[in-house]
Amino acid sequence: MARTVRHPRSRSRAVEDHNRQVAGVTGVLLLAVCVHSVVIGPSAWLWFGWAVLLLVCVALFVVRP
Repeated sequence: MARTVRHPRSRSRAVEDHNRQVAGVTGVLLLAVCVHSVVIGPSAWLWFGWAVLLLVCVALFVVRP
């Protein structure tokens, strides 16, 4: 039976890809909330957007590849 051997750098590559994805999602969400605040003005939805942004960022950093 053949055994799969992982390359030692595959873990670091996965971490780099995960970090890049976290940065991309964080940037898009931050841009969306900022555009909303500029176009529509501050409101309860703005604070809701910031709360969602914070929760998504925390969740993305907690989830490890």
